[in-house]
Amino acid sequence: MSYHSPHFNTSEKFPNTDPMSSMEEDCFDRLPDALLLVIFNKVGDAKSLTRCISVSKRFASLVFEADTVFLSIPPRKHNPKADSRSLRRNLFKILISTLIAKPLHFFHRLIADRSDTDRKTVSFYSPKEVLKHFQQAKTMHMELPSDGSMTGLEGNDSLIKWKARFGSEIKNFVILCATSFQKRMQPLSSDDFSENNGEVLTDGQMKLQIARTIYCLLAASARHYLMKQVLEEHHALENIIASDVCKQGRVCMGKDEVAEIRNSMKSMVASTDSSLERTRVPDLSMKLWYVPVLELPENGYIMRGATLAVLQPNDDGQIGNGSKSDLFGFDGEECEKKAFNEAMREMVKMKKSYLMTMDSF
Repeated sequence: MSYHSPHFNTSEKFPNTDPMSSMEEDCFDRLPDALLLVIFNKVGDAKSLTRCISVSKRFASLVFEADTVFLSIPPRKHNPKADSRSLRRNLFKILISTLIAKPLHFFHRLIADRSDTDRKTVSFYSPKEVLKHFQQAKTMHMELPSDGSMTGLEGNDSLIKWKARFGSEIKNFVILCATSFQKRMQPLSSDDFSENNGEVLTDGQMKLQIARTIYCLLAASARHYLMKQVLEEHHALENIIASDVCKQGRVCMGKDEVAEIRNSMKSMVASTDSSLERTRVPDLSMKLWYVPVLELPENGYIMRGATLAVLQPNDDGQIGNGSKSDLFGFDGEECEKKAFNEAMREMVKMKKSYLMTMDSF
């Protein structure tokens, strides 16, 4: 018997299984630029995108072409001599001491004090430096530090949520408030429902609601002023939102509103009061609904002292002629947002409401 040793073809090439050589290949190099931009748009956060510049020259050349940008703006460190908390306490003292006796004087004082504060201190860093390189951005969301000083006025469970839409000036404003907003732990009793029979807003409650509304309108107009500054430097923007970290309120401008404000800025003359760092609020009409106890069975919440107010400029006709979607879209956790929408649907069905007007400021 003859034995033949196996024959190996030494010329045959085997695949390279060296792990070090495979690690040297950058997987991102295989991705086209368009797909990288999709990834950058999903990242969105301006600070994270800026850090990507140091990854590679290719990243650095593409990262500022992202068309969706989110920026969380940090608060400034306060000067101890002008601590914002003491300013808020002083504001509340004015609120409590003069709200009932001198409401008109209070509103004037509230607006004057807030304007003085805006001129003396800016509570957050300007976003211009971070955003100046994102010239291709079409959608931008700025998140500002929260000034939630009105929220806890009536306890930790109290609620204030608002939403404003602006063009060159305010289009509509919606504010939802409650002295208590809690998960329902047990069914309501007949005594709870009896509170809704014949109950109306007292003068004190009405004045407090107006004070809340003015306070939030001031916050909205200040954010709109900041958004106009951003629009002056970012000509590709089509949608812009300014909200706060506590998700209390937001200002929105869509494509049509951005186009409107750009046209108005072209023909805009210099303001007679350049120190007023907010957009002037025009004469407004307001429609308000009030429910002492509002049960939300779909989402399992209960609101006490619930008020819903819808405002729009006087010359826009009857309140509520706009899109129904303008009533919805408050910030918050998903379950809370559904509860807010349910509350608004139930409250606008009510026949009893209050109509009033508010002078410009």
